[in-house]
Amino acid sequence: MNWFECKVIYEKPVENSAAMKKTPELYLVDALSFTEAEARIIEEMTPFITGSFEVANIKRAKYNELFFCDEEAADRWFKCKVSFIIPDEKTGKDKKTPNNFLVQSSDLKDAVKKLEDG
Repeated sequence: MNWFECKVIYEKPVENSAAMKKTPELYLVDALSFTEAEARIIEEMTPFITGSFEVANIKRAKYNELFFCDEEAADRWFKCKVSFIIPDEKTGKDKKTPNNFLVQSSDLKDAVKKLEDG
């Protein structure tokens, strides 16, 4: 499975005003190609956004693991970057190995707990 981060920009009303403000948001899509990722994000976003929007950027995302949660309140995904420090066998020095995880949770504090438990 390939994951793509899609940056979508749309106009959102400003509170207590008739003005509109451009708002960028990042969404994650599983797809086989960039073209399919763009088509999927457009299909998913169209019913929820009134007016026009643009897919400003699409990039491939690499995740080492996903932590799913069955709790009803866990309606958000948090991207967590963890660096593991391991000794390099050749040089003997410590080497940082970055890993990206997606954690499904209701808030940041709970996501950190789920990541630590996992």
